[in-house]
Amino acid sequence: MSSLIFACDSRDYISRRSEYRGPRGQEYYEGDYQILPGAEISVRIEKGLECAFPIYNLQTRSDLLFRRSWSHIRRDKTDVTIIWFVRRGRVAISNHSGRRIIESGECTITRSLQPFIMENLVDEESMNEVLHVVVPTHILRSYIPDIVASGAPFSFRKGDCHVAESTLATLYQEGDNVERRVAEDMMRASFGALGHCMSQSIHATPPRTLAEKRLSDILDCTQRHLSNPDLTVASVAGACGISTRYLCAVLKAHDTRFSEVLWKSRLERTKVWLKSDSMRHVSITKIAYMAGFKSAAHFSRMFKQVTSVTPGEFRQSPAGESVDFPARADALPKNGRASGAH
Repeated sequence: MSSLIFACDSRDYISRRSEYRGPRGQEYYEGDYQILPGAEISVRIEKGLECAFPIYNLQTRSDLLFRRSWSHIRRDKTDVTIIWFVRRGRVAISNHSGRRIIESGECTITRSLQPFIMENLVDEESMNEVLHVVVPTHILRSYIPDIVASGAPFSFRKGDCHVAESTLATLYQEGDNVERRVAEDMMRASFGALGHCMSQSIHATPPRTLAEKRLSDILDCTQRHLSNPDLTVASVAGACGISTRYLCAVLKAHDTRFSEVLWKSRLERTKVWLKSDSMRHVSITKIAYMAGFKSAAHFSRMFKQVTSVTPGEFRQSPAGESVDFPARADALPKNGRASGAH
């Protein structure tokens, strides 16, 4: 069952528009919220799922305008990204890239640390409806890369985006009947589907070159076989149908080596597992083996060499704290074999 966050009509819309963040002022982020005059004024915002990634539905009978400026950002540094699914009417997003229109059946994102103006525009039947989900930016970045511009429109009428919207809409309706962890796992899967759809749309043109396809094949193959402690540059080259020399040349053109790709990928995977609630019962030693390390000591030594903290210290660090894994020449193996041996 959804909970009411904000509602107003023609009698009180001017005096109450500052209450859009809910009774306790905890929803969304700070900005100038305007409800524009119209033949009929009725605004309603409801929350359908109370979890780490809350889902809301907005319905309005009149045009709305929201403005978040640098002054708002300086006062309220909330760093979240909102995914918007336009069901009725249109949405216009204005930012440093210009003004873009998101039609009914399309979705987009806005990021709270970037100034923007958002307009909710009603259709010919004086209705605008937008389903949306609020996600901490540091989490969503794992699914939707920064290259996806705020305000860029993407259709959710078919494919991955359609599956994502349908899943989120179902969770909005059935949230109370779904175990919270299951709901959040489904939402993460939806974010992944959206990221895939958005990234494909961005890179649809121009077509990939042969070298770019080879790079993608190399990275995909490495990820698939990451848990194999005996993975080598030769075995990956063979699986991709290319020579070891050509594989090394492709990676060199992107200023990296196979050893760097392999060790960084393994460390990145252990980082996710060490922070996952569902992996809390799994020992650090087992996580090391699952990621392809031949010993826990080797894993711990390399993890600390690159991050300056031990795996145990990283696992116990506060939620949301992140550690980058740069492929540093002084921290990663310099030999060309890049196997799991140490």
